[in-house]
Amino acid sequence: QVGVSSGLECKAALQEVTQLVEERLRSSKEELKASFGAAELKIDGDFMYFLADAAVMAFQYGIPDKLCSPILEAKKAGKDLVDTYALYVQEFFVESLGVSVKSYDRDHLKNTASGEDSADRLWWFQVCSEVAYFQVAPQNDSIRSSKIDTRYHLDL
Repeated sequence: QVGVSSGLECKAALQEVTQLVEERLRSSKEELKASFGAAELKIDGDFMYFLADAAVMAFQYGIPDKLCSPILEAKKAGKDLVDTYALYVQEFFVESLGVSVKSYDRDHLKNTASGEDSADRLWWFQVCSEVAYFQVAPQNDSIRSSKIDTRYHLDL
C-alpha cells in the first residue's frame, strides 16, 4: 500500500534507500545503526522493521510529503539518501511521534516480566499477530526489506 500511496518516484527512492541500507549493513553496521539513533537494535531484522515502520507512518498519518519531499529533493541534488532518511527517522518518527527504538528490539519484546515498558510486548503481539500487522515484504517490487519475512516474525 505504501508503494501505491507514495507514487512511482517516491516509491523508487524508498526502494533505493532500502537497498543502500542493506548494503551498508554489510560494511558498516554499527555506524549505520547509530546514524538512525538505533544502535541498540543488534538484530538486523529489528533494525529494518524499525526503518520500514518509519516510512509507513508518514502515509498512515496522511503526511506523505514529510517523507517524500526530502527524499526526492536529496535524490535530485545527488545527496546521500540514507543520511536524509536517517534525519527523517530521528526527527519525525522518533522525536515527533515519540516512537521508542527499544520497542523494536527483539530481546526487549521477548521479556515477559511486567514493568514500565511491558506494553510494547502486548502491543506487538496483539496488534501484529491478531490484527493483521504481521507485515512481511512482498516478494516483488517491495519497499520493505526482504529481511522482514515470515521467519522474522515467527522468531519473535
